[in-house]
Amino acid sequence: MHQYAIFYGAAALAVVVWWLTFRDGSARAPFLAILGAVLGGLVLWAWQVSEPSVLFSDFNVAYYPAGRAILEDIPHLFVRCWDTPVCGFVNIPIVAFLFTPFSMLTLRHAHWLFAGLSLLSLVISVGLLWSMTDRVASRRWGIVALFMTSGPLLYSLKEGNLTHFALLLLIAGVVCLDKTWDRSAGSCFALAAIIKLPLLLFAVYFFGKRRWAAVFGYGLTLLAVTGLSIWYAGWASHVAWYREVILPLSDKGIAAFNVQSVQGLLLRLQDGVRLYDWKPVAVPWDVGAAGQACAALFVGLSGWLFLRSPGLQVRETTNLELSMVLCLSLIISPISWTHYYLLLLLPLSLYVGNRLPVATHGGWAVGMTLCLLLISPPVTFPGPDQVAGDQIATLFLSHYVIGAILLWGLCGYARWSVANVSRLRLVAAGSGPPVPVRADRPHESDEPHTRSA
Repeated sequence: MHQYAIFYGAAALAVVVWWLTFRDGSARAPFLAILGAVLGGLVLWAWQVSEPSVLFSDFNVAYYPAGRAILEDIPHLFVRCWDTPVCGFVNIPIVAFLFTPFSMLTLRHAHWLFAGLSLLSLVISVGLLWSMTDRVASRRWGIVALFMTSGPLLYSLKEGNLTHFALLLLIAGVVCLDKTWDRSAGSCFALAAIIKLPLLLFAVYFFGKRRWAAVFGYGLTLLAVTGLSIWYAGWASHVAWYREVILPLSDKGIAAFNVQSVQGLLLRLQDGVRLYDWKPVAVPWDVGAAGQACAALFVGLSGWLFLRSPGLQVRETTNLELSMVLCLSLIISPISWTHYYLLLLLPLSLYVGNRLPVATHGGWAVGMTLCLLLISPPVTFPGPDQVAGDQIATLFLSHYVIGAILLWGLCGYARWSVANVSRLRLVAAGSGPPVPVRADRPHESDEPHTRSA
């Protein structure tokens, strides 16, 4: 557990230097250089200690061979590298075309190309977030600091996975919604869901909120990509995808340390589980029932909150709801890998960028900081000898999902508060002087959300 001590110590040092850098409002160059050195050192250290031990392991066993198999050997596209459905290519066949150019290169050169595109996607992600952020130096550099301290992001980069590209698509979708380009937003969210299936939950959200332009863009994109995949690869390959990837996990679970979902958390608390084994195991009835009950509770509460004052939404309220749906997609999915939690950089960046209707000081700052501390540590496995028989240590392995649950709760409370304030304004508009905006949300807008035609 000494890695956590080092991480939190470095994070505390960065906070002190941060305060010295921006205490006068503008960035002070000498301290900004020191801050960059502290964060850069933290990134280098986290890269060294983070899983996986084999660089680009997902890319090597899944994406790189899939780029050639989609052209030459479709029946073997979903061949497992181990006896587990989570090792190998797991996306629908057409996604493999993205890696055909890589497969034409040597593995070493493919690594360099993938690393370059990954860094480019992060630069674009930060740029898009900056476009939505207040023009305040501390807020913009705060978003950069969030990315630099994200352990799940480093994990995805080391794995050679696609989650950070899904983050870019989600950010692009939020930017489109902010500009009322709902059809384009729906397409971005659909493309992200094709890469990471838990994000299909956004389709339910858009449909439930009756944002028909977003539903149209989402549905059209999903149908088009799926149709092209079936047209090229054939129905049999998609049946194989379902049989090899989806079906084995429909009634089983994985208790490995890097499965960060409610079900994974509950499985790890059982006796005799193997935390460094990715073979699906039977889910005890009580664990299954508890997981389903938690999922129903989270989804039910979210739906109830989203239906409160549905006609009084502002853009920041939409950002709150999208943040909640994103948290839900990670929490209730049977398989949520730790690198999925880099997607929570989106709601955290919206908070730092002053695009959520909550205060950036006081209790809200404490709550959001706690979420950040739970979600950001580097992904490491302490070893079975350090957690064997210790329920507290085993529970702590799930700090990422605990942080997501806390973030969901904070956004849910904010959504409930916004609905109450909006209702009071309606009453005040009809019976007396207007009710002032609450002091802890000085940036809340009265502008109603407009939808694209």
